[in-house]
Amino acid sequence: MTWAIAAILLGILFLVLEVFLPSGGLLMIFSLFFIGAGVVLIFYTPESEGGGYRTGITTIIGLLVLLPVIGGAAFYWWPYTPMGKAVMLDKPTEEEAAVVTEAQQAFETLHGSTGKTLTQHSPSGATEIRGKRYESTTEGTFVDAGQLVKVVNVIGGQLVVRPVSARDIEDLPTDLEA
Repeated sequence: MTWAIAAILLGILFLVLEVFLPSGGLLMIFSLFFIGAGVVLIFYTPESEGGGYRTGITTIIGLLVLLPVIGGAAFYWWPYTPMGKAVMLDKPTEEEAAVVTEAQQAFETLHGSTGKTLTQHSPSGATEIRGKRYESTTEGTFVDAGQLVKVVNVIGGQLVVRPVSARDIEDLPTDLEA
C-alpha cells in the first residue's frame, strides 16, 4: 500500500511540475503513468493490507476531487513564477492606460461647441463645427440638415450632438445662424 501512495504522490508532483516547467508534455505523461499505477496497485493490494476494491474506488473519487483543486492552485500561482512572468503580459500602469492621442485631444476640444448639421442625422450624419466637417451622431433622435446642434459628448472619434434649445440660441456666435 505504501508503494501505491508513493506512486500517486509522485504523479501529483509531476502534475504540478508540468505547470511550472516546460517539458512538452513529458511530465504529464509521467504524472498520468504514476497516478494510474498507484491506483492499480491499490486495487491489487489485499484488503488485509489496506487495499482492495473499496479503497480503490475511494482513491479514484478522492483523486477526481483533489486533482482539479491542485491543478487550479498551480495555475493560480503560475503567473507569479519566472516562466509565467515571461509568458504573461504585465499589467499596464495608470500612465500607460491613460494615454490619449493627439486626435482624441483634438476631438475633446470640440466638447461643448456648437455647429450645423450638414446632413440629416438618423441618428448619424455629418456636422460642420468651426469650419470643419465631422462625423457625428445624435442621442437617438432624428435631426434635419441645417439645424444647430451642440456637442454633448465625445466617444472615441465620434461626436455626439444634440439639437440646440431655444434659450441656447441667444448665446450663439453671430456666424452661426439657423
